[in-house]
Amino acid sequence: MNPDKGSGDLDLRHYLAVVRRRKLTILLAVVAMVGSTLAVSLLQTPVYQATSQVVFKPSSAEAVFAPQSYVAPARVATEIEVMKSQSVRDAVAEILGTVPAVDIAAVSNTSVVGITAEDTVPAEAAQAANTYARVYIDTRRQQQVDDLLAAGREVQAKLDEIDQQIAEVEQPLADLDARIVATEVLTERQALQAQRVAVQQDIAAQRQALQAQRATYVEQLDEVQLAGSLTQTGGAQLVSTAAEPATPVRPKPARNAALALVAGLVLGVGLALLRDHLDDTVTSKEDLERATTGLDVLALIPAVPGWRDRQKSFVVSLTEPNSPPAEAYRSLRTAVQFIGLNQPVRVIQMTSPNASEGKTTTLANLAVALANAGQRVIVVCCDLRRPRIHEFFGLDNAAGFTSVLLGELPLSAALQTVPGAGRLALLASGPPPPNPSELLASMRTNEVFAALRSECDVVLVDSPPVLPVTDATVLARMVDATILVGTAGRTTRREYQRSIELLRQVEAPLVGTVLNGIEPEGMYGYGYGYSTAPAPDGKEGAKGRGPGKAATNGKVGAEVPVTTGATTDGPIVVTNPTDAQ
Repeated sequence: MNPDKGSGDLDLRHYLAVVRRRKLTILLAVVAMVGSTLAVSLLQTPVYQATSQVVFKPSSAEAVFAPQSYVAPARVATEIEVMKSQSVRDAVAEILGTVPAVDIAAVSNTSVVGITAEDTVPAEAAQAANTYARVYIDTRRQQQVDDLLAAGREVQAKLDEIDQQIAEVEQPLADLDARIVATEVLTERQALQAQRVAVQQDIAAQRQALQAQRATYVEQLDEVQLAGSLTQTGGAQLVSTAAEPATPVRPKPARNAALALVAGLVLGVGLALLRDHLDDTVTSKEDLERATTGLDVLALIPAVPGWRDRQKSFVVSLTEPNSPPAEAYRSLRTAVQFIGLNQPVRVIQMTSPNASEGKTTTLANLAVALANAGQRVIVVCCDLRRPRIHEFFGLDNAAGFTSVLLGELPLSAALQTVPGAGRLALLASGPPPPNPSELLASMRTNEVFAALRSECDVVLVDSPPVLPVTDATVLARMVDATILVGTAGRTTRREYQRSIELLRQVEAPLVGTVLNGIEPEGMYGYGYGYSTAPAPDGKEGAKGRGPGKAATNGKVGAEVPVTTGATTDGPIVVTNPTDAQ
């Protein structure tokens, strides 16, 4: 197997598990994002958009004197700037009373420019776009007419100047002509005529040059006058008028909601991953293994509705023996029995880092599972501060462990048989003492445990949590095995680590951990998704389950007997109660 691929699959499974575990966070993020977006969208005033289009082309005059249909991109850019000029805006404001907000942009690779106006009233949006386009066209045409008129005046001035120069050049000829007319003497007239020919020859070149210049200016003046008469559009034409829009461009609730949904999912997943990264609680088997390095995970127990309700204490292994939680407790039973293969395990302590983490529930169900497998089991309540185990079996707590320790009652009288489970007995906590830790640390506690060892196969000790009080560490020195119980999503890694540290300081026989309250999505791969039907003989497991058969890691397998020194036949009867006196 490719390790890289396996690592990638593990990471993917981890992320999917985080998403499943934090689905409420993701859902809230999506709902908040979509809800707020829809609220804003629905509260916004609708805005309508209308667009008119203007095409730039050579003016009529330009078409006459420089025939071409191509308009350079530079001119398009220039005309757009003219459209945005203050003169055009002022002209629009005179018509509409205000300057509309417009967007002017060229259509790609064309000489067409779109003028887009927005307004909360559809008709006003269309009117603004059309007015802006027409005002620009009129302004541009008037500018060109004014330019042509100015050019005509300039050319005319040049013509007048040339005419003056021609007159000055021809003045000597005019003077000679006048003298010739006034002279009556033939010889003088002939002499003047000869002089005129000479002068005419002298000024001919200069006169010809001035006449050529004049002809040029006359031609230019004719062209300007012709262009002025042909100019109608000023090089721009309205090709598409803006129609009154029927639907607003914004807001668009459906589109906004879709975008908000995507954004909410991204935000929700991000928040889920962040919360998971910052969350110190143990939520899965992998988390538990990392927090309790070196300890085996004996069982993963699915969440049971109401298991933490002190008003509704019940044992699911009795009430729903075919349910996945009951199967998980049978798996725990098998794990406990395997522990006893190498060394005798007769007294098992069940504790937790803090209160309300399911240790008593786990112990009660384990006791039923062991009893159903044919073992004789005694449950001892050593939680002298907040006893609860008797409530699970509907028994009395008036007398019990403290009564035996103080010599007020023999062990045989303090033991109570659990109804419906003849192989299971309970030694309740009894009256609460003022000094639980000192009482549990006494030699009498060891003597009671010794008496219990001789009368059953397994003694299950329900002890207080480790962190709040020292009772659990005191008891840990008197038992054969200690199991640490926590709750998924409640017990933190630091609490596990600190509890293990305290237990190991007193050399407690810590053998493993149990994780309660696993949600269904966290149970994948562990085989708790099926149930077992009762066998025809009334014993658990239609598929070979019963005394001598148990579940190993959630699957049907061989039952491993607990190493004991007592017979497993018949109900529990204390034959030597004086051991506890």
